[in-house]
Amino acid sequence: METTIKKQEIVKAKSNAVVPVKQKLIITREFDANRELVWKAWTDPAMYMKWCGPKNYTCPSCEIDFRVGGKYLYCMRSPEGKDFWGTGTYKEIIPMKRIVCTDSFADEKGNVVSATHYGMEGFPLELQVTVTFEEHNGKTKMTLTHIGIPAGQMTDLTAGWNESFDKLAESLKGIMGGNNTKTKITAEPGKQELFITREFDAARELVFKAFTNPELYAQWIGPRELTTTIKTFEPRSGGKWRYISKDKDGNKYAFHGVFHEVSAPEIIIETFEFEGLPEAGHVILETARFESLPDNRTKLTCQSVFQSVADRDGMLQSGMEKGVNEGYEKLDELLAKELAK
Repeated sequence: METTIKKQEIVKAKSNAVVPVKQKLIITREFDANRELVWKAWTDPAMYMKWCGPKNYTCPSCEIDFRVGGKYLYCMRSPEGKDFWGTGTYKEIIPMKRIVCTDSFADEKGNVVSATHYGMEGFPLELQVTVTFEEHNGKTKMTLTHIGIPAGQMTDLTAGWNESFDKLAESLKGIMGGNNTKTKITAEPGKQELFITREFDAARELVFKAFTNPELYAQWIGPRELTTTIKTFEPRSGGKWRYISKDKDGNKYAFHGVFHEVSAPEIIIETFEFEGLPEAGHVILETARFESLPDNRTKLTCQSVFQSVADRDGMLQSGMEKGVNEGYEKLDELLAKELAK
C-alpha cells in the first residue's frame, strides 16, 4: 500500500494573503483480484455498499447511474447511527481503466450541501476523485487521487480511504475465494471482444460433452439461483439452440442462438442472443476452444465478439462475471460426478 500527499498548491489572493487552493491525496493499492471485479466494486451498487466507508461504518443506501453525466448517491452510517450522504457526477469513464467524478456532501435527496451541514469546516462544495485500474498477472493495481481536501482534514480522510480499501480487499477476497480464482476474464478497453479462460480437472472429451449434451448443459449453465430448461439443442453446424432460465421468484430469461461449427472435441462456434433486450442487433459470436493438458486436464478458452464496444461493456457491467464463475463452479461439480461414475 502506498499513500502519497501532494504538496499544497497555493495562490495569492487579492489581499496578498497566501491561501491553500488544492491538496491532493494519492493512494495506491494492489488487490488480489482481476480488474473486472475491482472495476465492478466501484460501479455495482450492491458491491459498493459492502466496502464504502471507514471501519465500523456501514453503507445502507447506494444509487449509481454509471455513465458520463450520470450521478451517484450513497449514505455512510457511523457506529453511532449518524448518516453522511455523498453525491457526484461522472465526468470521464474509460471502461476497465479510469473513472473521474466530482465528490460533494449531500442530503438524502441528493442535493449538494456544505460540509457545515455535517459539522465540518473548510471543504469546498465540490472535490474531484480519479480512480485508475491496471491489471498484471491476475492482480489489480488501483490508484485513487482525491483533489480538494482541506489540510486540516487530510489525516482523517486518508485513514477513512485506507480503512475502506481494507474492507474492499476483504470483500474481493470473499468473492475470489474457492474455484473462482480459476476463471480469468480479459477485456481490453475500446475493443468489441472479451476472453474467458478456465482449466478443468477432466479430459477434453468430457468437458466438450458437457457443452454439447443438453442434459448436462442444463445442469451447469448460468448462476446458481437460476434453473434452466432446454427448449431446443442441436449441436451441429447449422443447428439451433434455445433455453429458458427461471429465478426463485418465477422471472424467466430466454436465450437462443445458432451453431456455426461443432467439431468434437476441439471447437464450438455459435451465436448468442438474450431475448430480453428491447431491440434487435445485439448478437454475440462465441468461439469455445478445448485444449488437452497433461494429467487428463482441459484448458477452455472462450472468445466473445460483440457488435459494439458499448454492448461488450454493458455485458461486463450486467453481472456477467458472477454468472460465469458460478456456472463454471457447477461445471466443476458436474464433471467430478461424471468422473466418479
